[in-house]
Amino acid sequence: MKKNNRKKIRTHLRRKSQNKRNLRFRNSKVGKKCPQCGYSMNKTSPPGKDPFSVTIEHIQPMDLVHGGDSNMSNLEIICYSCNNARNKLKQKYELKGDILPDKFWYSSIYHERPRNKINLIKIYPNEWADLLQLLSIEEQVKQKFQGRIKGIIET
Repeated sequence: MKKNNRKKIRTHLRRKSQNKRNLRFRNSKVGKKCPQCGYSMNKTSPPGKDPFSVTIEHIQPMDLVHGGDSNMSNLEIICYSCNNARNKLKQKYELKGDILPDKFWYSSIYHERPRNKINLIKIYPNEWADLLQLLSIEEQVKQKFQGRIKGIIET
């Protein structure tokens, strides 16, 4: 499939997930903890502006390969930077021609649950290590952002 066609399909699928019900669900999570990193999430902002802003994450990626959809059972609200890390991991494996199974995506977003943690460590140790590395990079972005905000407040 040509690159332009994939981009059009991705844009269409993204718009489909931005319906009123899903946006209300996203906005209801403002002030709650991100299930991926545990930080409190802020009101949504333009992409890249606030790493703590709420975003809609498809637990099973929504594309032609993974087949995820926009049903509430496939949605979780996580912070922008965790969403970014998960997307980078997906792209990394797709570039290698690998597809991460749905069980990995579910277990990784709910990794605090003991059973999911065991799945990640025993079944997907390399993939989990890759995601943790990407999340640690995003952690540095969050800390820099907090430092800038603190500096603005103090002046």
